[in-house]
Amino acid sequence: GAWSILLSRYSGERDVVFGATVAGRPSDLPASDKMIGIFINTLPIRVKVNSDEPLLTWLKRLQQQQVEVRQYEYSPLVQVQGWSEVPRDLPLFESILIFENYPVPRTTGKGRRSLKISHSDFYERLNYPLAIIAGVGTTLELKVLYDQQRFPRSVVTRLLEHLKTVLERMATQAEEPLT
Repeated sequence: GAWSILLSRYSGERDVVFGATVAGRPSDLPASDKMIGIFINTLPIRVKVNSDEPLLTWLKRLQQQQVEVRQYEYSPLVQVQGWSEVPRDLPLFESILIFENYPVPRTTGKGRRSLKISHSDFYERLNYPLAIIAGVGTTLELKVLYDQQRFPRSVVTRLLEHLKTVLERMATQAEEPLT
């Protein structure tokens, strides 16, 4: 919701679209938790930001909308683009939101011969100009990946500060209109 509000404010549009990743691992697939490999899919999320609506009411509606579109989370992005009216040579979205909710354990296995991870590095690269990565632990952590050819660092820093402000306001003014 916060990303939708920020995109709406930056673009001046009430109707915004961004990509969001889904796990893509069907819960009803037998033994899917034991399968190795990436099942991640990125799909467009279309959100209408009504600035007169109370935040909590809008968030509940947004959550219900997300539940309803779950039936499409296994659809390939190219198929979704075909269903849309957006020409194939144009992207459906240029920013994505990634919510990382998988744990990175420090130790695995049992007994004396367990594997211990003492240091890990990740190299992340995306095919979108802007990505917000949200991770949870004891706090909400936000990271941003961006195309340095399109966005100066100062713009991205300011965007993250604005996102922080939106999140803080959401936490303290849930009954207020979105404006």
